[in-house]
Amino acid sequence: MQSSLIHMGHRLKQILKQKKIKIVDFATMAGFTNQIAHYHLRKSDMKRATMERFCALIGITPEEFMRWNGAMQLTNGKSIHHGERLQHIIAEKGLNKSKLAGRLDMSRRTMYNLFEKENFSPDELDRVAKGLDMTVDSFLNPGVVQEARNTDSEEMMLLREKYYKQLEEYTQLLKSHAALKDELLQIKKELAAFRKQNN
Repeated sequence: MQSSLIHMGHRLKQILKQKKIKIVDFATMAGFTNQIAHYHLRKSDMKRATMERFCALIGITPEEFMRWNGAMQLTNGKSIHHGERLQHIIAEKGLNKSKLAGRLDMSRRTMYNLFEKENFSPDELDRVAKGLDMTVDSFLNPGVVQEARNTDSEEMMLLREKYYKQLEEYTQLLKSHAALKDELLQIKKELAAFRKQNN
């Protein structure tokens, strides 16, 4: 079974990686050697029966294999490079990299390392999507981003940041107010005790 858009071996390798199944373990599950496992991972073509058998072994359906969103395919037949996709979205939205790194709760260096990664882990995908204020699907599927552009604009993000900053300041003011109130109560008590002593 050949799909012009999917390199079957690469897709299988990606699914194993995201499901945290080591190649050596997959070989054992399938009942063949490590070399044979690597042979299947290099092949762009795969028989339907073989693909169905592998899907049953790793606990997914053949439909899930074909639509696996960790490896959305582009029309030129290549997988989306997650790091490059992230850079493209940053450029497209005109995002400040330092602020984005802060939103992703990571250093700029760690974020730059993501640019080099072909495939993000499910956790990294979630983190990046949340940081960009979009869904994992829209990150993996460039067509969805076009529709979401209006709501995911830089202006929206700036407003949201401003709101959170003001919320933090308000919370801080409430804390300061409560502390001053406690201090005032303490002074009143001490004053009352002082007056009592002098009477």
